[in-house]
Amino acid sequence: MAKKYQSSLGEQKIFQSSTFVQHEEVKKNILILPELESLIPPLHEEERSQLETNILVEGCREALLIWPTTEATIQAGSTSAKQVYVLVDGHNRYSICRKNNLDFPIHFVNYPTVEAVKAFMVDNQLGRRNLTPEQTSYLRGMKYLNLKQNKGKYDRLEHKDQNGLYDENIGESTEQNHKDQNGPYAQTTKKQTTAEQLAEEFKVGQTTIKRDAEFAQGLEKLSPELKTSVLGGKVKLNKGVIQQLAKTPTQDTQFTTIESVETFLRGETPLPAVVAKVSPEEELIQSITELVGKLKNAKKRKETCDQLIALASSLKMLD
Repeated sequence: MAKKYQSSLGEQKIFQSSTFVQHEEVKKNILILPELESLIPPLHEEERSQLETNILVEGCREALLIWPTTEATIQAGSTSAKQVYVLVDGHNRYSICRKNNLDFPIHFVNYPTVEAVKAFMVDNQLGRRNLTPEQTSYLRGMKYLNLKQNKGKYDRLEHKDQNGLYDENIGESTEQNHKDQNGPYAQTTKKQTTAEQLAEEFKVGQTTIKRDAEFAQGLEKLSPELKTSVLGGKVKLNKGVIQQLAKTPTQDTQFTTIESVETFLRGETPLPAVVAKVSPEEELIQSITELVGKLKNAKKRKETCDQLIALASSLKMLD
């Protein structure tokens, strides 16, 4: 079991499938979800080149993390119980191994929802040492948003329990609680806000954490391809513009170009002209279409072909 993941996985345990045959079958049917892949800050060319060299010399020593789940779990509106195997960690290693026809180890991880997987991936990526300031800001912001979302769920459940018609705590335990709260030794402990908690964890100000959250919210309104390009420094989009986008109602849409973002914020284009958020299947088709246009670049044609093969394989899994 890889020690790297023990703390970040929390209660979710790595487990191994029962047979070698099952492992080999899973490797042929790994699914890449663009919404998960876009959470991983892209490697610089030198970093990717060094990683490829290491794998060619030593093999892929670190296992890829695979999430066995169903189509219904990952695709809104689907009721299909078809088993799918989603890649959670190891996207760069997977691409390099596929490109060079190399074998790779896998471990399975258990999560209930896509959101739970995202939370793990954000924490895991925040442990990297080579993040740019923009990448760090995005990941801190995503962690803030995830924690706020979960805290809201817990607060609603707690409120529901306290006001339920069949509250089992009414009676003796309630009287005891009331007594304890008013006793001479009762103490009131102020709970930390999410911003305070993360500010302390990352040694920054609360205002920085909240700005990170705005940055992350704005980036989540971009298509996975555009978001990856912005975080990788391939496309320049002012951080203030992205934060402004976070504050502007967009009716659950995604922007595919910088021009569409800037034009929308100037108020020159009505919202319906912006590409609507799409399903995982449509996202994959969109990604493949965009990559086809990059085949004209002879220097990166081989890398583009590898990406196309991986995406096509993922699309086939959804059929």
